[in-house]
Amino acid sequence: MDVLDYTDPSRPPTPREAGEAVRWAHTRLRRRMLSGSWLIDLIERLERDVGAIRRDAWGVPKITANPFRTMVRELAALHLVTPEVRSSSGDPIFGALAEALRAGAVWAAMPEFQAMTLGLREYLWRLSATPAGAIHYRPVPPDLVIAGSQADTPDVPVTIRELRWRSEWGWCWDRLDISDPGQPVYRVEKFGGTDVTQAALGGDFDGDAYPYRDALDEPILPYVLYHASALRDRLWDWQAGIETVEATLDLAVLYTFLGHVLRDCSWPQRYVAGLRPAGTGVEGETAEAAHQAVVTDPATLLVLEPSADSPGQALVGQWQAGADPAAMEAVISSLANRIAVDAGLPPSDIQRMGGTARSGYAIALSNEGKRVAARRYAPVFRRYDEALVQKTAIILNRATGGNLPELGYAVIYRDLPLSPEELGARRKDVLERLEAGLLSPVDAYCELNPGTTRAQATRDLTRIAAERQTFATVGPPATAPAPEPGDGMGPGMEMTDMQGGGNGG
Repeated sequence: MDVLDYTDPSRPPTPREAGEAVRWAHTRLRRRMLSGSWLIDLIERLERDVGAIRRDAWGVPKITANPFRTMVRELAALHLVTPEVRSSSGDPIFGALAEALRAGAVWAAMPEFQAMTLGLREYLWRLSATPAGAIHYRPVPPDLVIAGSQADTPDVPVTIRELRWRSEWGWCWDRLDISDPGQPVYRVEKFGGTDVTQAALGGDFDGDAYPYRDALDEPILPYVLYHASALRDRLWDWQAGIETVEATLDLAVLYTFLGHVLRDCSWPQRYVAGLRPAGTGVEGETAEAAHQAVVTDPATLLVLEPSADSPGQALVGQWQAGADPAAMEAVISSLANRIAVDAGLPPSDIQRMGGTARSGYAIALSNEGKRVAARRYAPVFRRYDEALVQKTAIILNRATGGNLPELGYAVIYRDLPLSPEELGARRKDVLERLEAGLLSPVDAYCELNPGTTRAQATRDLTRIAAERQTFATVGPPATAPAPEPGDGMGPGMEMTDMQGGGNGG
């Protein structure tokens, strides 16, 4: 039997499978850290490390440093420039499919989606269509999904149970199963097992009534499961990078301690013996009642008077500062830098934003570092992006009765724009190697247009050569004859080349 109450929309329940429960718990921690809602996790880490009393003394926990979140967002550079989708013929797509992708704003959401995929190691898109043919893309976190795959394709789900909140029945499972293509399943079940498919979906969608099918009438899942790893040997890779998650929590503990030091321990601590703050004595009260704790500060002036119960010599002194905040900050920042390097960010591509070069609060990649990261993840994400386009075409066809091609789509990624200096240096290098015979035209085209495959480069160069030949046969545009003297043109005026636009006449 499933555990935990399932009537609270803010608290998704935990599945009964022990392994899935552990995966969900850790993945939810990662999702909280990527969405800014991890204060309770830091408080728990502080109490576990230093105890509740010292945690209270340290003040407000510092969640201002989150290298885990910063790094996955910096690495998610693949879709910063909208990719181009081409059909099997090599031409850019247009019409209903292009409009569906544009209206669904899926490419605009992809930088955030890629960051969540890199952080959680997996993430899903759920596709659905309105009766009018509009495609809706809904991101689904992996900590709300239980899936199954087949032995030959362990990273591709054939069964999915997604936990969704439905206001009429509370938390429910959307259960889809195409492991048996002859008898696919689509049901909605309340958390606990009660089938509510008829009420939720308005009918029975098992078997022949299964709604998600391609042009060959084969059932598909309306999900695309993205993986951050190219290994493809498992369905969930939720423990990868756990060191960065733990290091970020440890770093937040240290920054909380640094804030405590700066606020309470960064100046010499003064003390007195045989004295009390002036004006605190009250006639008739005991000596113990007159003793008070005084909160001091470097900017305050403390006025003292002899204490009646200490007839001896009064003493005033001070201890040195409790800690050196500058030395602590240097150590903590070096740890932040090591976290970034251990997570896979090349030290040469890391640039510090604001503060000093040692500041661990802001880690950013240079533009070239982002291009390298994009090229690194392009082979991993291309497979899933192309599957997303393919399923968009399939679902659009089923919703509208269209006949869009359902295979052969290619996603071409574009690099972040180069600066004029970078662009000139790249072009000069490629052309010099091409002229020296060290580079083929196809390879040169691929280098100047990152993300283009050799097959696509061959098609583009063939088209360019044909167009150049066509226009060379036609010849250059004609120019107007030189004006004769006395044709009415004023001094200093000249006829312009028609190719340059002229005066519009």
